[in-house]
Amino acid sequence: KKFISEIKNITKKNNINIVLPGSDEDALNLSKNRKTIENAITKIACVDYKILKILSNKQRTYEFLKKNNFDIPEYYVANTKKQLIFYIKYLIKKNRSAVIKPSISRGGRNVFIIRKSLKKIVTRNNGREIEIGISEFLKNFKKFDITFYPIIVMERLQNPTLDFDMLCFKGNLISGVTRRRINPSMPNDGHIIYNDWRLQKLGKKIANLLNLHWLYDCDFMFDQFNKPKIIEINPRMSGSVSVSISAGIPILQNLIEIYLNKKVKKNKMKAKIKIMPSVSLYKKK
Repeated sequence: KKFISEIKNITKKNNINIVLPGSDEDALNLSKNRKTIENAITKIACVDYKILKILSNKQRTYEFLKKNNFDIPEYYVANTKKQLIFYIKYLIKKNRSAVIKPSISRGGRNVFIIRKSLKKIVTRNNGREIEIGISEFLKNFKKFDITFYPIIVMERLQNPTLDFDMLCFKGNLISGVTRRRINPSMPNDGHIIYNDWRLQKLGKKIANLLNLHWLYDCDFMFDQFNKPKIIEINPRMSGSVSVSISAGIPILQNLIEIYLNKKVKKNKMKAKIKIMPSVSLYKKK
């Protein structure tokens, strides 16, 4: 409850220049109370609240993307258990699999990958993602306590999973960094960093349409024709943005240059680089 007043006190006491949101809640709260915190030297590094409200909600994001002719996954919105089961069965009949996820969430929580035939239950991402057969899913429905409506029911896309760091300036993409997850379900197990012209093109279009300014993160997967499709656009920087910095892209330094109204050089990867945290190099005995 004291979040905004505490941030205001910290920025005033320490003459803080940039407040950089690290979570959806931070970004929404700070942007909504921008006038309370910002002054001649202190700026909140995120766009207006009305834009963040779109990005923090997958249903609104997909509606926006569809309206602006982006290729997005086939999806449906379920507001009741009856609708949820109907859409799952429809997609499984059509594609033999379906994915459900909350319309509002972060960190890949409460994601279910439902397949036509799978006897065992597989958990990933520290239990945040569950892969399960349709019969087991229906049998254990009450156990899973699925009450996070509205729920997105969508087609299952193909790996790899890509994170795309987007540093933007007044609707222009300044630094776009593609990070391919080594483990698709675990964003912190390491990445291959490289330049993907398809994501650069999509990132430029996203930045322009939303008039993005500062640092954001976009996630992609692929359809059966190997075409990248947007999973989500996060209303704040990625939790693993340090990977891009480790690969030699000075994203945070460039963000400071934007604050200082200096011209920022566009950075591109010249070669693929693998970045892995040391803990992922040790095998569990």
